[in-house]
Amino acid sequence: MTHSDILIIGAGMVGLSTAHQILEKFPNLSITILEKELDVGSHSSGRNSGVLHAGLYYEPASLKAKVCVLGAKRLKEWCKEEKIQVMECGKVITPQKPELDKQLEILVERGRANGATVELIDEKQFKELVPDGHTSTGRAIWSSDTCIVKPIQVIQKLKQRIQERGVDFLFFQEHWKIATNYKQIILADGRKLSYDHLINCAGLQADRVAHQFGVGKKYTMLPFKGSYWQLKKDAPFKFNTNLYPVPDLEVPFLGAHVTPSIDGVTYLGPTAIPALGREN
Repeated sequence: MTHSDILIIGAGMVGLSTAHQILEKFPNLSITILEKELDVGSHSSGRNSGVLHAGLYYEPASLKAKVCVLGAKRLKEWCKEEKIQVMECGKVITPQKPELDKQLEILVERGRANGATVELIDEKQFKELVPDGHTSTGRAIWSSDTCIVKPIQVIQKLKQRIQERGVDFLFFQEHWKIATNYKQIILADGRKLSYDHLINCAGLQADRVAHQFGVGKKYTMLPFKGSYWQLKKDAPFKFNTNLYPVPDLEVPFLGAHVTPSIDGVTYLGPTAIPALGREN
């Protein structure tokens, strides 16, 4: 039987960064990460736009606001220390229709209260930043703190760093069961893994993992899927910054937007539709 102080289920961004932060504070702990795929970041962690948001959208003093602002700052600093490219391109938020103009002040107030650098800009400033964009009211928001990274680079570097500090990975481990004492799991090949603490970082499978431990049975994940369009490189318009619409603050979506990338590709989207499966 193998024993670990900490067992983490899921080798996405949350699982890897959790292991990294534990080792920053408790370097002598042993950690094992269990992952059902063949490598880290195989799902949403490695397949997203890589935008590090500055913290404009969330209610001041909320946990989301604190985590967003501090997390973006710390991740940006860590990427620079690790020589991972950071595209400091900022973000423009524009009202698609005049009645949304009043939301600009709300977002500016929230951003400043959360510690983000944010300002209202006029149409001239807007056109300097987004020559091919449009603002319906002659005003927009400029968030200079927003930046972009390449997610898979971050994921792979995190994997490297925590492996150097002794973290063990068990890949291709989709089928396992829990021992009756809840302090061991039994892998498909019969091996047993005991632990002192288990941390569920299983992403869209997190509810299913929790249910196996008798936790959160009244909750079920409702997966949504987002698809992007990719601009052709010879498109007649070009974007050097993120361009977002003013969002509906009552729903958890930021709206379809324009996102440049470190690879020089520009994306339009995403959609947000209920998915028929969790990984399709």
